[in-house]
Amino acid sequence: MAKRSSTKSAAVELNDTMRMVVLYGSEMMLKRQYFQQLRDIMEKAHGEVQTIQFNASDSGLAEVFDELRSYGLMQQYKLVVVDEADEFVKDNRDALTRYAENPVDHGTLVLRSGKWNKGNLDKAINKVGCLIKCDAPTPAVAATWLVSQAKNHKCKLDKATAQVLVGRIGCDLMRLDAELAKLSLLVEPGAKIDEQLIDQVVGRSSDEQAWAVQEAILQALSSGSSLGKTAGGKAIEKVHELVDLSNQHEVLVLYFVADLIRKLNMALQMRKAGAADAEIARQMKLWGARQTLFMSLLRRLPENRAGALLDRVVKADAGSKSGLGNAMRNLECFCTILSDALN
Repeated sequence: MAKRSSTKSAAVELNDTMRMVVLYGSEMMLKRQYFQQLRDIMEKAHGEVQTIQFNASDSGLAEVFDELRSYGLMQQYKLVVVDEADEFVKDNRDALTRYAENPVDHGTLVLRSGKWNKGNLDKAINKVGCLIKCDAPTPAVAATWLVSQAKNHKCKLDKATAQVLVGRIGCDLMRLDAELAKLSLLVEPGAKIDEQLIDQVVGRSSDEQAWAVQEAILQALSSGSSLGKTAGGKAIEKVHELVDLSNQHEVLVLYFVADLIRKLNMALQMRKAGAADAEIARQMKLWGARQTLFMSLLRRLPENRAGALLDRVVKADAGSKSGLGNAMRNLECFCTILSDALN
């Protein structure tokens, strides 16, 4: 019988007594690493391990249970995996609860899903295994993970440089690992990856991607109040839309908002130095509706408040990347402050 484990990832310690393991959440890389850790543990305890994978969309409960209950060749220990298990669990919750009360001793059932609805099944699983949430980490945790992951790619990466890479790409561990693998090929084995190499190979986040986010924010701030919504309220609504529907990471959205305020400050300094709007637009690579929105907001931005706004959003951006404060909360607060400054 397995030792009871917490559902909190940080407190979970996989061991060879676990007969049911749930890996759920959006971060595929964490699921992969936890599964490999489980496999290594079982191989150490039982010798060679047989892995059988099912996809919930084309596999039934009976098929999964038959595989679990049958012995493998040479009585190998089995890891029976069900991917995309959301609907599988929803349709078979009672049967899975009964199985958890008396699981086989020669195999572990691994359920991998994007979502997990808590219930009595959790209690049954915790008696014989664990549930591990695999969501996208904070920027600080992602940077720490990168430093450790660099060893697997036979290179070195310090925390500050890792934070730069997270700032460029976001907190998706699969993407970060892919970029790290690419960077590791450009240095000698065991050598250190520096920020200069990241600038050359990874670069800043796409200018077009940044402008797409910034244009959406500009549009919201320029639309004025209607149906009881202030411009700040519309900007907050747009931020949630970008994160929830457009799959933009909230930390990256905050970075792009900070970059927008930086551009506005630069444009104010250019105007103060006598540059015409056409020259400002050319330097900022603005045209069409984007130029109109930017210039409209520039005319409304008080020069005596622009610097303070930039300081505030830069601090919010830095705080979110270092784990101080919630990026979405910082975005919401800043949108409100910016809207007030424009009125």
